[in-house]
Amino acid sequence: MTTSASIASIGNHAKLTARPADRSHIRQFYQEVLGGTITKRSTEADFFRLGAPSGGHFFIAAIYDGRVLPAEDQVKSIWLELRTADPAVLSAKIRAFGVTELDTWEKNRLYFQAPGGQVFRVVGADEDLSRFEG
Repeated sequence: MTTSASIASIGNHAKLTARPADRSHIRQFYQEVLGGTITKRSTEADFFRLGAPSGGHFFIAAIYDGRVLPAEDQVKSIWLELRTADPAVLSAKIRAFGVTELDTWEKNRLYFQAPGGQVFRVVGADEDLSRFEG
């Protein structure tokens, strides 16, 4: 029996661990390419806020540590989604920045590995992805 106390949802916070040498590239990507804001920074971490207030915010922390997985192993972790009003424009901006694109089963979408290793896919803000439910 499932009760409301046992139902889970995904929160609006995530973290990635990256090499300290990648800090400027990560800041440039999350601020200039994705339009995020740094809400807190220290020698150990940067905290970014993404999204418009009307659509909710997503927060991602970049924790800088020299002990990180190689890029080929990072791509095997959880993948996140970037929602935007114009996927073609955002995809072009991301490609111009220079990311590693991934070859996936979904050929009409951009899947890429961002600085720091996190994998994202770009989708339209108005897309109803619930059609994939059983």
